[in-house]
Amino acid sequence: MLSLRNFVRDTFLTFVLLLSVYTTTATMSNHDQIVAQREFASKSAQFAVKLFNHMHKKDPNKNIIYSPFSIQTCVGMARIGAVGETAAELDRALGLPSNDVAAIADTFHNVLVTYKDSPILKVANKIFVMQGYSIKKEFNEIATTKFYSSADSINFADSANAANTINKWVESKTNNLIKNLIVPDAVNSDTRMVLVNAIHFKGEWKYQFPKSATRDDDFYLNEVDSVRVPMMNLKESFGYGVISELDATVLEMPYKDSDLSMLVILPNLRTGLASLQEKLKNFNLSDITRYLINTKVIVKMPKFKAEYNIELNDALINLGMARMFSNDAEFSNMLDSTEPLQVSKVVHKAFIEVNEEGTEAAAATGAIIRKKRCAMSFSEIPEFHADHPFLYTIKHNSSGDIATTISLFLGTVTSLDAVIASENHDEL
Repeated sequence: MLSLRNFVRDTFLTFVLLLSVYTTTATMSNHDQIVAQREFASKSAQFAVKLFNHMHKKDPNKNIIYSPFSIQTCVGMARIGAVGETAAELDRALGLPSNDVAAIADTFHNVLVTYKDSPILKVANKIFVMQGYSIKKEFNEIATTKFYSSADSINFADSANAANTINKWVESKTNNLIKNLIVPDAVNSDTRMVLVNAIHFKGEWKYQFPKSATRDDDFYLNEVDSVRVPMMNLKESFGYGVISELDATVLEMPYKDSDLSMLVILPNLRTGLASLQEKLKNFNLSDITRYLINTKVIVKMPKFKAEYNIELNDALINLGMARMFSNDAEFSNMLDSTEPLQVSKVVHKAFIEVNEEGTEAAAATGAIIRKKRCAMSFSEIPEFHADHPFLYTIKHNSSGDIATTISLFLGTVTSLDAVIASENHDEL
């Protein structure tokens, strides 16, 4: 059994104010679904990178950890009810493969249903609605059947108790890793609805790092400065590739009994993370595995952890979702009430820790709704030494005809705290 503390925790909360409308369409053909899922994976990767670019520019020397899929899913639930230009903005910014509500719901459902009963990755959605208000039937049906989200009535005017109720639900869905996600003053008598997404992941490496092989080694913060950190060591077969377009080396480490893996993108230069961030703008991260070949690799990887907090309003506005935060927001069919609604605030909090046995991660996203105001070969065993700042993602790997991936978590290891914090933690 994996220790709770020695793993990856990721938390995420989104406060938004949203409404919606529902339309019915014919079911897509299998071919259309494959095309839509492939496009969604590609656009999701672009969305994740754009978010990362905003975060990296804001805090270039800070360790980043967030859940692109959690953000997309929560805002995606809101999109199901959006109309007009608000819906169009969300479609473009989220990278949705269609502007049809049924198709959008199916796109998220195809991922959610994969992990509905998974013991490794759990995804949960929830709707909290102001007492005395009711959700429109069509919206509720989609939320229930496609997003597996039930609705509870709550009194947001009693902000302390309302926040506590929501936070307790989040804790219960994230193995108690995410606490106090919503502060009491985030909701009030004007709040009409809160949409929440929570993700918890707990996985063992398929090939675990021997604890006896972990020893202190150098981690370079730049070309000159380094710190001594606990470095894990392993020689095993992994997906490995050198990608010239990124000027980086890539390693894929699978998790046991799942289709999930951690992908580590290591710049070839010790100070290459900023350059990698720029190169990722024009690189399709969703099909990066086609550059990899399975081969024996000598891996050196630091034990690390990182925490990250950010208010996402500016990031989402920069990505083209400004209208939902404004008085022009169009969410007219989420509730039976005719009150106009808008997004109030979007915040994100995350934590990750990685060690010899595996990874644990959790994320939560909440939407608060208020009334308006390549092929290669190696002659010798390659070495992958993650001894300087790198980017990583925990991803879902699709199978069958849809050879694409979706980032569930994405982060960077750049600073001193991230790589030395594991030293004083209890062993698993």
